[in-house]
Amino acid sequence: MGHKMISPKNDIIFKALFGHNDDILMNFLSDTLSIPLSEIEGLKVVNPELIPTTSDGKLTRLDIKLATKTRNIDIEMQKAKEDDYRERILCYWANMYSEGIRKGEKYAELNQAISLNILDFNMFDCEEYRSSFFIYEQTRKELFSDKLALYFFELNKVGKDIDVRDRRKIWLQLINADSEKELEDLENTNISIIQKSVDAIHRLSDDDKIREMVRLREEADALDRSRIYNAINQGRAEGRAEGRAEGRAEGRAEGRAERDSEILSRMKALGISESQIKAIFGEQRN
Repeated sequence: MGHKMISPKNDIIFKALFGHNDDILMNFLSDTLSIPLSEIEGLKVVNPELIPTTSDGKLTRLDIKLATKTRNIDIEMQKAKEDDYRERILCYWANMYSEGIRKGEKYAELNQAISLNILDFNMFDCEEYRSSFFIYEQTRKELFSDKLALYFFELNKVGKDIDVRDRRKIWLQLINADSEKELEDLENTNISIIQKSVDAIHRLSDDDKIREMVRLREEADALDRSRIYNAINQGRAEGRAEGRAEGRAEGRAEGRAERDSEILSRMKALGISESQIKAIFGEQRN
């Protein structure tokens, strides 16, 4: 192990860990959602790519979409709180559920659609780290359908004390680990699948291509935030001296162009395709 570990909360590490190791993913789902392993057989990750592409070339989320015989599941690691987060999750769930029907099939044949969200922020006003939502009648609490299921796990509420009897909590502590000491403590639980996951995190952290992808994605995110910040500042700057404003705008544009060119060259050297580069930068390139 030659490099400092990269936290599994990083979306590239998160997807590489769970999206490219079926046994790790199956055990994670079984323990977090209380689903018997036998019911997760035939699991297939339908979007295994680490740098997804979109038709408009915008930066996309590294979620994990998977299907079993009776369930469609979307797993997402969400680090930042968004104003429209709840609405987006509902939209994602609705798309996942409706995409399950094929021409000639009956609605009763639709799979259960599960949205599993790992949050690196507090979303609900409660002490429990796990929140689950289903469709119930308001007064009788009668379940309308089990086809909709939304799960949220808030990492800030998980804590550091390890209990080998609580496998769900251990998985979340693994995702929340920020140091080698925390990974070592989890490895010492002697839970074989957790030990394998720790080894996988170490291997991913030592993989030069993965590390470069992580760095470039973080820089692309920072550039995106910078563009938003500059756009806001540009609006606020209206009315200032035209020459001074133009000088600052030209300086920012030159700096961004130079930085973009450097990142683009590194991406091409890694063999990342033009369409994948568009996905990272969140913009169209000529």
